[in-house]
Amino acid sequence: MNSRLLLPLFLVLLTTCQQQPVGTSPKLSPELQKALDGLSVADGFRVELVAAEPLIADPVAMEIDEDGRMFVVEMHGYPLDLSGTGKVKLLKDTDADGYPDKSVVWADSLILPTGLMRWKNGLIVTDPPYVWYLEDTDGDDWADLRKPLLTGFARSNPQHNLNNPVFGPDNWIYMAHQWAITPNVCKKEFADEGADIRFPDKPKAPTLGKNGEDRNVRFKPDSYELESLSGESQFGHTFDPWGHHFMTENAKHLYHEAIAARYLRRNPHLLIPDATQPVSDHGDACEVFPTTENPNHQLLTDVGVISSACGVTWYNGSAFPEQYNENTTFVAEPVHNLIHVDRIQDKGATFTASRIDSTRDFLTSKDAWFRPVNFYVGPEGALYVVDYYRQIVEHPEWMSDEVNKSGALYNGTDKGRIYRIVSKNGLPMDWLGKLGLSKKSDAELVSLLESPNGWYRRTAQRLLFSRKSRATEAIRTLARTTDRPEARVHALWLLDGLNATDARTLTDNLKHELAGVRENALRIAERHVGQMPTLATALLALQNDPSEKVRYQLLCTLGNLPQTAPVKQVQLAILEHDLTDKWVQIAALSSAAGREGELLAQALQRFAHKGGEAGRNFFAYAAATIANTGNEQSIRQLLDLALGGSAPGPVRASLLAGVGQLWAHTGVPIALTDKDKTRLLDQFSPQTDPTLRGAALQLLGTVGLPQSARVVMKDRVMSVAQNTKADPNLRADAVYLLSLANPVGQTGLLQTFVRPQQPVPVQFAALKTLDNATDNSPCTYLFSQWIGLPKAVQKKAVDALLKRPNWTLLLLDAVAKNAVSRESLSWRQMVRLMNNDDLRVRAKARKVLATGGLTREAVLAAYQPALTQAGNATNGKAIFARTCATCHQLNGEGVAFGPELNSLRNRPAANILESILIPSRAIADKFEYWHVTLTDGSTAEGIIAAKTPTSYTLRLVEGQQQTIAASRVRSLTTSTTSAMPEGLEHAISVPEMADLLAYIKGK
Repeated sequence: MNSRLLLPLFLVLLTTCQQQPVGTSPKLSPELQKALDGLSVADGFRVELVAAEPLIADPVAMEIDEDGRMFVVEMHGYPLDLSGTGKVKLLKDTDADGYPDKSVVWADSLILPTGLMRWKNGLIVTDPPYVWYLEDTDGDDWADLRKPLLTGFARSNPQHNLNNPVFGPDNWIYMAHQWAITPNVCKKEFADEGADIRFPDKPKAPTLGKNGEDRNVRFKPDSYELESLSGESQFGHTFDPWGHHFMTENAKHLYHEAIAARYLRRNPHLLIPDATQPVSDHGDACEVFPTTENPNHQLLTDVGVISSACGVTWYNGSAFPEQYNENTTFVAEPVHNLIHVDRIQDKGATFTASRIDSTRDFLTSKDAWFRPVNFYVGPEGALYVVDYYRQIVEHPEWMSDEVNKSGALYNGTDKGRIYRIVSKNGLPMDWLGKLGLSKKSDAELVSLLESPNGWYRRTAQRLLFSRKSRATEAIRTLARTTDRPEARVHALWLLDGLNATDARTLTDNLKHELAGVRENALRIAERHVGQMPTLATALLALQNDPSEKVRYQLLCTLGNLPQTAPVKQVQLAILEHDLTDKWVQIAALSSAAGREGELLAQALQRFAHKGGEAGRNFFAYAAATIANTGNEQSIRQLLDLALGGSAPGPVRASLLAGVGQLWAHTGVPIALTDKDKTRLLDQFSPQTDPTLRGAALQLLGTVGLPQSARVVMKDRVMSVAQNTKADPNLRADAVYLLSLANPVGQTGLLQTFVRPQQPVPVQFAALKTLDNATDNSPCTYLFSQWIGLPKAVQKKAVDALLKRPNWTLLLLDAVAKNAVSRESLSWRQMVRLMNNDDLRVRAKARKVLATGGLTREAVLAAYQPALTQAGNATNGKAIFARTCATCHQLNGEGVAFGPELNSLRNRPAANILESILIPSRAIADKFEYWHVTLTDGSTAEGIIAAKTPTSYTLRLVEGQQQTIAASRVRSLTTSTTSAMPEGLEHAISVPEMADLLAYIKGK
């Protein structure tokens, strides 16, 4: 329905009846003037109000087209309204003062629109499940053409939906995207998990898997090209002038896509845990400096730290004071009513981001309803701030029931503002409706590629590309001769997009003095070297480039060239030179797809004895990649290098550790001959490096002992195991070997070696024998000895017993009878018991570990005195170490499994207490507990830490990670309860809870 509405500015007294000089901010109503006066910005800047209610309301993104028309997307439906109230508005200046005083509803009936981008004669608008193309075909300021470009994206929690289309430096349209959030509260509205992503009007065009494979997506509408990227971003993403892609997500306010998806796809056996690199040197959930008066924070709000980062934008307007004018990113933090700024510097293959001012944020507001969510760099170089202006921006999924039912969720839905930040002497806002770039000739647009302002350069590139410009010679000349490096990058990609790339222009730019130009010339040359073989020589000449980013890009690019001897030589040289950079190691293995064994052998010769920890990491990566192929000959060659080579023991151990990853990554059995197994067994010797010996025995635990050795070795190994004067670690290895030699009837080994007088490493090894036990007799023995066992051994024993449901049931019986104390169970182990997939175990665990019939609310009420008692933080630290550190970090101590607790410091103690005692009431975003079913029927559990085109990485309890090949995953489901179980009151008294709260809050 066409619901266009013209809103004259006089309705809210935004201006006087007298016409203002062009570019002069209009007079404001008292309410708006108070909001403006409540903003505090960094020195050297001023802030102006550009637009406000009722011109606009609930703005989430804006766009300025080539003629200076200003479009705004409004998302009225947040958080739960799916009735189609979203709009796109066109803002107009009717009194020639430079500021908008009228708004037109240009499009309506959108559900939860999240972004827009000018394209051809219309706009691309993201509104999951669709990416729409909207166009006004008859000039009446109403989009009468509505065409779906893509469909299939999940309509999940609006904060996590597809958003912010951006015309990228390489002529692709990029969109921020991540996996759908599985709701516990708002299932009716947001249970959609998406479908295959497709072009609706082109059934035979490329498609992407379900929900775009849960990562950022790029596409080209005209040529029907579609790809998922290697990183994912929540709301907002940005590019620097050289095409590096930066993203943001809640507490993780700035990170970089370090390796492109195409480089990971070409070597599917290279499985890495994450393709992005956090760049902030002040960490995730970094401290912020709000000036809000009477702030309104909800249940799971992490107060005093970044927790809602969005709208990340690289400033490229060339109109700010010097320290902000280059290499600067802005991030919105709506929960704390402020804007954070970072200065970006090169750091190897990626970056580091540092505060410009360590004592304040770039912009803060006294108004608790000020909610910056997005930015836009305008034609005059101003930074436009999109202010959603709501009382509440947290989603009901993570708020208390009281707030959700209070009627406050939509307070402010009739309001919204856009501000303009400029330097003290910045240019006026004199462009609205006056730019006229659509009427410019191609030659004029080519000249705009040299503008110091990124808006003009990007807009000119987009227009020339969409016009399929024939001005290729002018573009080529500019690419070769301009003194502005950014202009060369635009010109080079335009030539590529217009199918006019030539070897001479690329070769010239491969020699340019600025690294960013060389990088982009490399990326483009990668696409054309097959048709332009002379480029290969120019590429190889960059081997010793002074920029590590150029060398890194060269290493990535060389994987697309024929693997000639010169290419291999350069790959190895860059790897050796930049070995300490993990991304270089990954790039080398990606680049050497299909010949990883050759690269590994060469690397061992070059730096096995001098590579240090970085070298060992690379050798483990390489061995795992080779083993993941499942090729028996390649695996045997790895064994030759590990067991017969001259490399140091720790290096050889890393090779064996990599081989052992085959089963964990792919589920493929490792088939070795008895001869191979015997060579592994021969490493059991006091003279063998302990790390090599341990790695060899661990691999034997996977593949099994050689048949011929099972009986012969037993007496010799037993004598070592029983020798109390021998090294405890050697004895532990001996016990482990004994368990492999005699997998049936392990009670004897337990009774011999699980005793208080035995060293802990020996007892640990004896507990491993439980893996092969065939009856319940080990349980009987362990329970009889339980009281005398060291705490660490008790903990390991519980882990071993939890591997089998019948043993787990016996353990719970022992707990019920007090033969095993409850304190023997760590909080992590209680999680596994009370959330167990086996319904028998789950039921018994919840009965045995229950709270005596008390409801969660009754427990919470019983612990209210902890809020008024003066807790002792020193005692609280010990309580944290005992009960919380197995899953959480605080002050740098503990395990990074659940949310990091420093972010809770400024949250009200009552909210912290409720989260501890009723953990499933609100599960922190991105900490859902996932159950993963693999193609062989086996399962894995954990928190999904990262996804790449080829892998899933699960964060496991105790801080470990498990990377699984994506091809192995059959299904993923989330637990409806928190990974943190209820019942912590059994481990913490009320006074101890007061101490713990004091420690968490830093008192």
